[in-house]
Amino acid sequence: MGIVQELVAERMQQEIPAVIERNPIMEQLPTPERFNRVQIITGMRRSGKTFYLFQVMRRLMESGVQRSHMLYFDFSDDRLPREVDGFRAIDAVLDEYWRQVPEARVEGAYLFLDEVQDCPSWQSTCRRVAENERVTLCITGSSSKVSSEEIATNFRGRSHTHEMLPLSYAEYLRFHQDVLPSSPEDCVAHVQSGATSPQERTALESLFDRYLVTGGFPGVQRDTAATRIEILQGYVRDVVARDVADRISRPSIPLANQMALLILRNTSCEMSVNGITQDLRSAGNSIGWERADQMVQLFEQAYLFFEVYEYSHELLASAKNPPKLYAVDPGLALAVSRASQEDVGKRLETAVYLELRRRMAGSRTDSITSYTEPGARGRKVDFLVGEAYAGEGQPCQPYALLQVAASIASERTRRREVESLDAAMERTRLATGSIVTLREDEKIESQHGTISVVPAWRWFLTR
Repeated sequence: MGIVQELVAERMQQEIPAVIERNPIMEQLPTPERFNRVQIITGMRRSGKTFYLFQVMRRLMESGVQRSHMLYFDFSDDRLPREVDGFRAIDAVLDEYWRQVPEARVEGAYLFLDEVQDCPSWQSTCRRVAENERVTLCITGSSSKVSSEEIATNFRGRSHTHEMLPLSYAEYLRFHQDVLPSSPEDCVAHVQSGATSPQERTALESLFDRYLVTGGFPGVQRDTAATRIEILQGYVRDVVARDVADRISRPSIPLANQMALLILRNTSCEMSVNGITQDLRSAGNSIGWERADQMVQLFEQAYLFFEVYEYSHELLASAKNPPKLYAVDPGLALAVSRASQEDVGKRLETAVYLELRRRMAGSRTDSITSYTEPGARGRKVDFLVGEAYAGEGQPCQPYALLQVAASIASERTRRREVESLDAAMERTRLATGSIVTLREDEKIESQHGTISVVPAWRWFLTR
């Protein structure tokens, strides 16, 4: 088909765009062979998956791979014919690529297929290509149509899923390095060695304050405040319209929008499906528990938010303790919040959770939980992080306790945070705990160990 020929030729002739480096989320790609694992990059729309593919392509070219042996194709291109009357977009694009670069089919090719969820046949085609062609196949998807459940069902263990979140604070520095007195890499090295200069410290503090406001979506980093808020609000509407509303039995975009706003405005708060249902009903909506549960699952599969459950030895999460919900990005949560909301503490806790999620990638389920002291007092710690079995060369003390507070200058707040950590340290037999704040930096000797109060800009740049 003529248009497919033109689109493939256009993609092959385009230069790979320059990128600001993101931290790797994939190991080094294998050389093209049959039965290579399919590499799948998932995440919320606009979180940077496409430019991460360009980053990988540029690295491959630097290592000596020919540009002609790499195909990047975006299947959300509106010029691509619809899949009707036997036309299958991925088949047509790959057949045309093999015609234009026949040696790549023999010698091996790297295929980067973007937004494949727009092709109804993507799962079966990608599996067949990976099994029968000499390829290394990387695909991206933004919606619940590329959920872990569907991937597990269709790829039968022959895929590896990688999660792309918005920018971490370290990555954020690279986007705003003009504000730093030295390069981002030098600043991070100085932080990690404890040799930060006063100029670097104040710059890093200021940038972290901005990070909690701007957030980490790459596409809004250079925008004014008004434009950024409008664009981020549009991201939420895009998720509602493209990832949720068209997948529920009785589509209702206004209802889905209200649920999305309710979840994002309550980031770092405990919320159950029952609570969400009651809040929506109180606002005048007619919605049942089953429908609410379906919509909540779709929003989570679309990476709009994440759930953190209470630490437990039980196989299933207890209904007595509703999970905490965390937005995918602190800037997104701020953009959709009411003008009367400040909630810097909630956005700081959200950012800490997202950083923990990056650091714990590849860990087992519930390696990040909250912790509540057993008994009547029920003092809470925001995060209990780690695994009961370290193994494989990991440290023999796998757990860590972490509390988050914008400030502990208030005596009441300080007492609450310290007592909660100390109680958890006693129960877990951990000798240390941490409190991440915006500015404070000190050591507190408690009854059962040492508590480190760490400024957030430093905690985010050190392990």
